[in-house]
Amino acid sequence: MDIFESCNTVKFNDTFHRFLYKALNADRDAREMMVTWLTNEYSKERFAKFVASYHDMLATLISVPNRNESSMLRLCNIMDILYASNRRKIRVKYTAFYNDTVNNDRAYKKREIRKWYTNRIQESKVFTVYDYAWMLNPESKYLMLSIESDLQQEDARSFHGVEDFLSNLVRGREFISPYCSIEVRRDNLIETTLNAISKPNLNFKKRLKVSFLGEQGVDAGGVAKEFFQLIIKQVFDPAYSMFNYNEETRTFWFNQDTFEPRIKFELIGFIIGLALYNTIILDIHFPRVIYKKLLGMDWTFDDLTDYSPAIAKSLEFILNYEGDDLQDTLECTFVVDVESYGNQKLVELVPGGASIYVTQANKHEYVKKYMEWMFDKSIESLFEAFKKGFYKLYSGEFTTNCDPEELQLMICGSPVLDFHELQKITQYEGGYDENSPSVKNFWEVLHELDLEHKKKFLFFATGSDRAPVGGLGTMVFVVMRQGGDKEQLPTAHTCFNHLLLPDYPTKEKLREKLLIAINNAEGFGLR
Repeated sequence: MDIFESCNTVKFNDTFHRFLYKALNADRDAREMMVTWLTNEYSKERFAKFVASYHDMLATLISVPNRNESSMLRLCNIMDILYASNRRKIRVKYTAFYNDTVNNDRAYKKREIRKWYTNRIQESKVFTVYDYAWMLNPESKYLMLSIESDLQQEDARSFHGVEDFLSNLVRGREFISPYCSIEVRRDNLIETTLNAISKPNLNFKKRLKVSFLGEQGVDAGGVAKEFFQLIIKQVFDPAYSMFNYNEETRTFWFNQDTFEPRIKFELIGFIIGLALYNTIILDIHFPRVIYKKLLGMDWTFDDLTDYSPAIAKSLEFILNYEGDDLQDTLECTFVVDVESYGNQKLVELVPGGASIYVTQANKHEYVKKYMEWMFDKSIESLFEAFKKGFYKLYSGEFTTNCDPEELQLMICGSPVLDFHELQKITQYEGGYDENSPSVKNFWEVLHELDLEHKKKFLFFATGSDRAPVGGLGTMVFVVMRQGGDKEQLPTAHTCFNHLLLPDYPTKEKLREKLLIAINNAEGFGLR
């Protein structure tokens, strides 16, 4: 029986059904025609109904034991055409393509991810819904990225470990670590990092281990977290002049007048990609358009509003002005007035732009050229170096069906901090349980803190002040009893998200010691 006949979830328009069905077996040109037809033919309301109906059908098929995989494949291919059409002309938000059934079953997700990864490394073609990443929410995509990273790191450890061991055994050399280890200096972090990652024979698809020169300690994850945080903090410091800070939107933009070499922008792109590969969240504040550019998506006027509302408002005034005296009113030409180290300079948007006035006839061209200069031409070499670094560890496949908001969430984590969700999933060790007086006092104190101190606590305990993809309720967090010394401060193993909490006699004592710890913590000790 045909897939559509077996699912009575919707009565489809005959023409719509017929065209989609034929597109499944069509060549690329015919599929492109189908996408174009869908883009031009259907309203937002009708398009949304089609998407919802096909989701219902997919959920029905997934729930059927011994389901027909060919039916699943055809249905996913039809939805892929709908998704491609929606990317071209937005009629529903990208979240409308998330499938609840696919996203809510963790065991099912892991099985599908392994099939997806096996397909990639063995060049096989076993069907999996993970070939259609647009139906995955950010948590599922992040899980996919995490598992892919773990599998690749395991492959690198296994393959290179055995290969290196046998090779060095024969040659009488020392065994090579199955990890990717780098050593850097705190007092010269950027340069030593650049030197460290430039060394030959480093395999960054192994699990990363970082050490700071002159400091003892084994990196079980916490040192790497601190390394990423420190280098991001330094690179985005306006005094370093690689990025400019926009006070209006609290975001950073590439500094076109920087004296720093392009290799450093490639380095920061690589660092961000490496952190993502190692599932480490970073505190980065880029506007949405940077993530769109990383994904190869076109920018729009809305992106200008997101990055600089003041500039967008000025250009919007020009676009909306209907008087014939626009040229006389504005006396504006095809140039951009740019500040460069305290001096003003004019940049022509087109050849001879300084003598071309903005009029009713050319105002749309002016706005287009202004945005092209801002988002593309003014930062072209810097951004291309940055993008090159970001994709050094990736083929780009994992981002094919990502939206900018999803990529931002996977890199930066979520700013939404629900500590009640964290409390629900917390585990207790060392004699504590959820009813222990110190545990109850701890949660009361934590919930009473303002947002800034809650973020400080999260940084103190986990190495990041942002929630992972999916929220605080998706992480592992452990509160462990630490001795009976009532004057000892709380400590934390950030690599494992373990909080070591002494058994304080009173809530006030606990608050005092906890605040001292979180207000003075830096790295793995106190300032």
